[in-house]
Amino acid sequence: MLEQSLTIRPLIEADADAFRTLRLEAIQDSPMAIWPTLEEERAKPHDVVHAQIRHTERQVVWGAFDGEALVGIAGMRREPFRQLEHKALLWGVFVRPAYRKCGIARELLNHAFARAREQGVLQVSLCVNAENDRAQRLYASIGFVSYGIEPRALRVDGRYFDEKHMMLYLDRGAAS
Repeated sequence: MLEQSLTIRPLIEADADAFRTLRLEAIQDSPMAIWPTLEEERAKPHDVVHAQIRHTERQVVWGAFDGEALVGIAGMRREPFRQLEHKALLWGVFVRPAYRKCGIARELLNHAFARAREQGVLQVSLCVNAENDRAQRLYASIGFVSYGIEPRALRVDGRYFDEKHMMLYLDRGAAS
């Protein structure tokens, strides 16, 4: 049933409300893994949300839709500097809990990486909460390797969380 109705595509401005709703759900689900805070996300003006999902040469937010419902997201962006155009940052990966373990996150990432390769991106980096084993397993299964830990990267309700930095080489010949 889900496989027939699942669509993966870049978000457009008309998806801004659904994106905001899903981001709020993501923050409620995992406040130690996603920033900003719930209050900060709610306070974002609509034009900021539109800019965040605007598909450009340098950024795209992919959405997974079950019919008309946005059930997963993954963002990718690149810096506008020639010396850094070979790199991209993966951010904001989230799938609604009811849709997890269906391969949706992997599909979102496959679409993101395919587009990145088309643009000449050679490596993708991300940060993941060091306690989020589920996400780390997903990223490792795709080929991401860890290259460091940022201690106390996030503070939630007075508790600090470390972030693991991971890298995926998209060019097949690169050493990891």
